[in-house]
Order: sequence, then structure tokens, then C-alpha cells
Amino acid sequence: MSHPVHGYTHNGPVDCTLPFDTQDLNGKTAIVTGGANGLGEAYVRALVAEGVTVCIADLNEDKGSKLEAELKGTKFIQCNTAIWEDQARLFREAISFSPAGKIHYVVANAGIHRPDEVFLYSGDDQEPQKPDLSTIDVNIQGALYTAKLASHYFIKQNGQRASPEQEDTCLILIGSGAAFLDCPRAPQYCASKWAMRGIMHALRRTTFYYGSRVNVISPWYVKTNILSDEAFAHVSNQGVVFATVKDASQCLLRILSDAGINGHSFFISGRKWAAQGYIDLDLDDYAGNTLIQEIQEDQMKSAPASLGLFI
Repeated sequence: MSHPVHGYTHNGPVDCTLPFDTQDLNGKTAIVTGGANGLGEAYVRALVAEGVTVCIADLNEDKGSKLEAELKGTKFIQCNTAIWEDQARLFREAISFSPAGKIHYVVANAGIHRPDEVFLYSGDDQEPQKPDLSTIDVNIQGALYTAKLASHYFIKQNGQRASPEQEDTCLILIGSGAAFLDCPRAPQYCASKWAMRGIMHALRRTTFYYGSRVNVISPWYVKTNILSDEAFAHVSNQGVVFATVKDASQCLLRILSDAGINGHSFFISGRKWAAQGYIDLDLDDYAGNTLIQEIQEDQMKSAPASLGLFI
């Protein structure tokens, strides 16, 4: 049994070069949304290899069913994460499928990237048309549904008072390089990925009350089906070094294996920037910026975490 994090304390970036032990993951249960292909599939495969029971949530029934048939200890649950009822059913079925009747890890991976009508110009002779905001519906609304359900079951399992008897639980939110870097012409996608850091900041100081943690994984360009082959070819032709799904999955295992990792953003990078293919950029605490630190202290005065989980 892993001990929960007691409060939120920033001790600098996580050293991603250190070896880690995945022994405590064996026997746990995880949900991975968008888990039937791409990075989600890589997360599923990595978890299963460590003895984790995994519920694969995805819209793609064909790929999800094939993955379930291939990997022992998995269950595919068709789910549109932008629909609350679908996600509520997902979590109920995950509890039923879990050998322990519990959910320990939730990876809110489901997301989309589409041509952004917020950016597109209608033309000089046309009135602007209402933009399609489905990227927001999936990437933000869907992730908030996942966060709501994850916290509900984590609290139900561990109670509302921090204690050494609580089992470690963790919510992983999926950002992007667009969560902290300029990404021109994609305001919805950028907004949705910055939002993952916002959700993490809102949760990380109180999750310890129910033995939990929250962290963000932000992938760099990885060859998946989120963009077209033509788009990836264009990026590659510019000399961009891609990250890999294997390194992304190792980053996930690194976070889940260490109950002391809470409130951090990890970047899945090209290997030219990090030997392991992932790094803690240490952006979320503004180290060395005394003004921001002072503002943060004042921001917490009216509702400090010490008042409890619900006030």
C-alpha cells in the first residue's frame, strides 16, 4: 500500500533520470479514456505489462474490442467522453470489472484536434458564422467530467481525511506542448491544453485529503492519428525531432510509481532535449519569482487548503 501525499509542497522538479520501481502498480485498476489507439493505447499496454487491470474507454468499437481481445486484464467500454452519461457508465463498469472493486488511476487521455473555426476567416463579404466548438466539448468538458468522476470514486474509496491507510490514487490529465508554448492558428486546442494545467492547479493542494494526486503529461509531436499523415510529414520535413509513444508510457509509469509526485507537469520530448524522452519542466511554481510567490500566498488566504476538502 502506498502512502498518500500529505499536503502540497514544491521541492523542485522531479529527476526523471532516476530509476523507478513499478512493483506497487501490480493489482491496481486504471481507466484510460481514448485508450484504443495512439498514446492512449501505449498507456494501456504499459499498464497491463505492469499487472494493472485496465478499462479502455473509446468511441472506436473496432479498435477497442481488438485491444481487449489481445490484452488479458482489459475491458473495452465504448464511451463518448463529451457525454456525461457515457462517462458515468464507464466508471460504474470499471468498478464492477476491478478485482478490488476500486479505481486507482485515471488517465484523461481522450482528445481531438480539428481545423479551428475560431481562427478561420469568413471573407470580406460574409458575416462571421458561429464556430464549431466541439474541440472544447471533448478536450475541456470531457476532461472535467473525467476529473469529477475520478475524484468522486477516489473520495468514496479513501474518505475525506488524510491517513496512512489510504491507498494511493492518481488522476493524469493530458496536456500538450500547446499547454505552455505558442501554437499558432489553433486557439481552441491551445485553450483546452492550457486548461489541463488549470484543472491540476485547482486540485493539487487538496487531493491529499483523499489520498490522491493529480499531474499533467504534455506530449510533444508524437506520430499518432491525431493529425494527418500529411501534417506529420510537413513537420518532419522541417527537421522536428518527434517524441515516442514508448517514452510517453514510461513517463506515465514514472508518475504512478512515485506517490510523492503531485502537481507537476511533464513534457514528453524529443530525445535531443531529454535522455529519457520526458522531463519535468518545473513551470508550475514559478521558482525564483518572488512576486508570483507573494501573489500566490495572498490568493490562498481566503480559502487555504488547511480548512479541509470542502468548505
